[in-house]
Amino acid sequence: MPSVLQLHEFSGLGHGTLKLARDWIGIDDIINAALRRTHDLLHNHPLIREVEPGLPLLYVHPALIEQALVNVIENAAKFSPDNGEIRIAAGREAGGILVTVSDNGPGIPPEEYTKVFDMFYTGNAGDRSKHGSGLGLAICHGMIGAHGGHIEARPSSRGQGTTIAIHLPLLEVPSEPKGASP
Repeated sequence: MPSVLQLHEFSGLGHGTLKLARDWIGIDDIINAALRRTHDLLHNHPLIREVEPGLPLLYVHPALIEQALVNVIENAAKFSPDNGEIRIAAGREAGGILVTVSDNGPGIPPEEYTKVFDMFYTGNAGDRSKHGSGLGLAICHGMIGAHGGHIEARPSSRGQGTTIAIHLPLLEVPSEPKGASP
């Protein structure tokens, strides 16, 4: 799987012209791949992983969903204090799968929850106090949106930090054609 989204592919996200090379894959496989890529960033952060067993397969472009998750995990590690816990969870929700990444950094002010997904938005408070290009979450927004899903920022349920929630729709696995043998 490619590790980065090519510039011409990213421009396709913004214009709705990106052709997705979809495949059936488990969210656990995507999480594993993203965690392998972010392993070095997470060495100072206890990682809690909660994946509901028996989740159905997703029909997605695996590299794009992996990259979106990598971007979110990188942000969680970047904005969490040393030894700050990072929690990754995945479970079923109505019509889809919900993946959340929570940190216990300073958090994002509620008035910036939607703005953090705008291109080049870097904010100057809470989690956005460390400067970046303002592209990471905007790219995630495009990649998740291209799959018919959505991404949102919300307060952490633990009272401090931020949770980024990725909602991915479920599609039915095609059935075997009649007369096909196993």
